[in-house]
Amino acid sequence: MSRKLASIQKIRAIKPIEGADKIEIVQVLNWDCVAQKGTYKVGDFVIYFEIDSLLPDIPAFEFLRGSSWSQKLNKYKIRTHKFRGQISQGLVIPVSQLKEIYQQINPKEDYYPMNYTEGADLTEILGIEKYEPPVSNGPLGEIISHEWYVPKTDEERIQVCAENVLPEYMKSEQGDWYASVKLDGTSCTAGLFEDMFLIGGRNQWYKGPNMYTETVKKYGDLEEKCKKYLEETGKYVVFQGELCGPGIQSNRLGLKEKEWFVFNVFISDTGKMDSYIKCDLLQLLNLCEHFGLQHVPLIPFKAKFDFKATADIDETVENLLKYVDGIKYRTFFDDASPNQIAEGIVFRMNDMSYSFKVISNKFLLKGGE
Repeated sequence: MSRKLASIQKIRAIKPIEGADKIEIVQVLNWDCVAQKGTYKVGDFVIYFEIDSLLPDIPAFEFLRGSSWSQKLNKYKIRTHKFRGQISQGLVIPVSQLKEIYQQINPKEDYYPMNYTEGADLTEILGIEKYEPPVSNGPLGEIISHEWYVPKTDEERIQVCAENVLPEYMKSEQGDWYASVKLDGTSCTAGLFEDMFLIGGRNQWYKGPNMYTETVKKYGDLEEKCKKYLEETGKYVVFQGELCGPGIQSNRLGLKEKEWFVFNVFISDTGKMDSYIKCDLLQLLNLCEHFGLQHVPLIPFKAKFDFKATADIDETVENLLKYVDGIKYRTFFDDASPNQIAEGIVFRMNDMSYSFKVISNKFLLKGGE
């Protein structure tokens, strides 16, 4: 699912900030954003830009230059900020400015009436891009031009999907779902497709050699294993995981060398586009064991979050955010810093019917140390 980086939303609530005379909190979905006091009232339609959004350099966004301008990217990067002790996640702009923003982004196009329906996706219309953190990966070698047959990773954050997913978890039992630690690395996908075996990062397939191909090779001849599995079962299999280690995102796991941790497995009867089905938890664990691969760390049963602590969705979101702030990488990786908070947790139903991620606010603000 493509992420709605820019969308039409409603102000759900307005809350004061202690000791602040000019700013207040406005709540959009389950995000808290700091805004100038008195600008909005509950029920107002706004344009909401999520964190990680890259906004174009146009006059309408000039007010962001001091706080969000990236000289390297030549765009405004929306990120988590803290004002008077209050975390602000995202940018809220009055919906009345939509026409002006659109015309500045598309000066050669005629303006047409926009969709003001709550939840309307403006990402593509406004040309908003997602920030991808750079990876110190060295030369990547030759790129292979090939269709992307399996979904790319982009789990929705709980602040966006709480109303849809939390009721399912709140009525479930502890054994119906699992939680895995979100590792601070870069996505790596490898597996067998209709016409070839491919290894790639988040957006490209590579012939290599590079950090993706060489790390996957550490786990044996995966290509040969996949072909043998196809002969034995009639199933094409693709593994998707997080590549972590030295030179990648500050190596917060403290790894001595690059390693690959699987979080998704897809199987297909044909190997064709849109034919791959995501495996459930038991299948994922069995296939990782069969192929000699390691999976992302799972939260032990006794340490799992209690979704039945309250029946209130907003309170559950707050409790989830507090819960992930207490997860340390050192619990799962012996050489990680004792104080290093994990990036977050991914929650999934065992059958993959519902899922979401919760990112630690402490990690977002200071990298979790």
